[in-house]
Amino acid sequence: MCIRDSYSSLPIVKRPDVLRPGGATAPGKAVAGSGPAGRWVNAGELPAGLRRVCVFCGGFGSGKSEVAVNFAAVLAGAGHRVRLADLDIVNPYFRSREARVALRRLGVELLLPAEGLLNADMPVVPPEVRGALTSGDGILVIDLGGDPVGARVMVSIASDLPADELDGVFVLNARRPFTDTLEGAVKMMREIEAMAGFAITRVVANTHLADETDAAIVREGIELAEQVCTATGTELAFVAAMRGLRDGVEAVSAGRPLLLLERQLLKPWEGSEARSGEE
Repeated sequence: MCIRDSYSSLPIVKRPDVLRPGGATAPGKAVAGSGPAGRWVNAGELPAGLRRVCVFCGGFGSGKSEVAVNFAAVLAGAGHRVRLADLDIVNPYFRSREARVALRRLGVELLLPAEGLLNADMPVVPPEVRGALTSGDGILVIDLGGDPVGARVMVSIASDLPADELDGVFVLNARRPFTDTLEGAVKMMREIEAMAGFAITRVVANTHLADETDAAIVREGIELAEQVCTATGTELAFVAAMRGLRDGVEAVSAGRPLLLLERQLLKPWEGSEARSGEE
């Protein structure tokens, strides 16, 4: 049975055209620019076709917040104006806002709830997010909460989403429950789309097993990510892996764009002084 048919009962969100290998960039605003030296591999520029607004979503434990934070930091380091909106109201420990001091030092503009609400698990959408969605100025990175429940917050700003300038980016960790098979990953993707009201157009292969990650695990994740792309008509945006794994991961990425991550989000008992407070 076709994977698409397996989930025919789920609402299908219409996808805008996306860049195909060897093709032209879809209508809308594509973003290009080099990252700081050594962070992008196999990509002299930002992976082709990515749009001005990148919404990172995925299952719990996918690593989407770490990917979103690093993605924003690399773009800011390359001289782009970058705004990062943390709309994760699900996980109180691994959210983009936990790296706010480091991100501000790098020049990333943060769109966060008021200081008194930073640790609240409420669907608070800063008014600046709507302005960033409609302004057309710079790059907007949105970090959603995990699973479909984390994507629900997008309903409140659905009318402001610029469909022709937006990429829904699904961060896939093939070593997490519910996204460790093709069927599970596609189901998760469809449910997030249905809840959030935007189309997922890109996939990031971010398979990891914390400190146990090696090149073989990353390769496994790339294989599943490409199967998901084939089944859903999406594109592989890039592979993500920790910078310390570069030697092995560069080989298994086999020419695909690779973003080397530097760890920014820590466990609650790690480096609390670097996580909390302002400069």
